[in-house]
Amino acid sequence: MNATSKDYSVFDRFNFERKPVGVKFLPFKPEGIKRATKKVAFCEMFNESLDSGPFYVQKEDFICVETLILGMEDPEPVLVSGAAGGEAGLFKELRANRRIYQFIPKMMKGSVNYVAFSPIDQLTFDPDVLVITADNMDQARNILRAEGYSSGNIWSAKGSPIIACSFLYIYPVLSGKINYTVTGLHMGMRAIKASLPEGLFIISIPWNLLPTVMDNLKDENLYQDWESANREEHFEKFHAHCDDLRKQMPNYQ
Repeated sequence: MNATSKDYSVFDRFNFERKPVGVKFLPFKPEGIKRATKKVAFCEMFNESLDSGPFYVQKEDFICVETLILGMEDPEPVLVSGAAGGEAGLFKELRANRRIYQFIPKMMKGSVNYVAFSPIDQLTFDPDVLVITADNMDQARNILRAEGYSSGNIWSAKGSPIIACSFLYIYPVLSGKINYTVTGLHMGMRAIKASLPEGLFIISIPWNLLPTVMDNLKDENLYQDWESANREEHFEKFHAHCDDLRKQMPNYQ
């Protein structure tokens, strides 16, 4: 497990109530990190690490569908048939529940044996995905803008009412794209009363985009306040700006 060499201080300006958490998927047991001492659902583990400090989990520590999405076990028929969710009323019919398993991101079988979690200020490894819990819209907007600010890429959200953990941790790693959700949307997290209030943005940044995001977060222009006194003032400024640009472009000469 490679030690982290990144400077994460750029996130300090946000004063998050809950620190970002790094997550890493490993074939080998991590050194220098303790094993989890209590069992919680996979979707809760990033938040749990804020209280317990860095830890890792292995197959015996899971209590939900983690072994399926981590590629540790073959799919269990009672799950992938849709019978479990269909009979429980999570979906109108079992075929609807069955279909969703075609879209659930999963690690390749045998590729992951351990998963490590650590608050950002205690990281000793280079995370595969950084999970950020934004307390308000300003924080969420600036984090989501930070990658597209230099690339022009658009953001999008992927998820489902069940197996939130797969889209939280695994989808960003497999797709290489940022993903986000809002607490309260996922039935499983609601059922277990995961220890997060509803309405918080959870943003997952994969390792390949993390340097770009952090670099752009250092640019003060990212934080400009675009709010106008009223809509008339906004459009007046916008049209005046476009008029100035038209005078400089040969297309309008």
